[in-house]
Amino acid sequence: MVKGEIRNPLLVVVLSFVTCEIYWIIWAFQVSEEINRAAGYKKIDPVIFFLLGILCFPLIFVGMYKIDEALYELNLQVGLPANKNFVIWLLLSLLGVGNLFMAYQVQEQLNTVWLNT
Repeated sequence: MVKGEIRNPLLVVVLSFVTCEIYWIIWAFQVSEEINRAAGYKKIDPVIFFLLGILCFPLIFVGMYKIDEALYELNLQVGLPANKNFVIWLLLSLLGVGNLFMAYQVQEQLNTVWLNT
């Protein structure tokens, strides 16, 4: 399995907050590409879900769902506990912190996947 970049999850959240979530979009694009490389095929289309999501906001939620599904599969592949978190992220989005919470959880889980492959 191809490894992705190890990032500090808290730094991802802070940079996303400070840049009014511009960093979050860049991060989500990069993470999608890393997940696709690790899977060996295109599970997530970052152009559609995150770049076009800027113009059509609901696409971002579809992208979040796709990342959740892909991360679940990656965790199972490497023998790690796998949880689906999309509903939590969606509910927290109503409070305005869903993307930040998602970024922390995803990066933390990806770091564990990359270290265990």
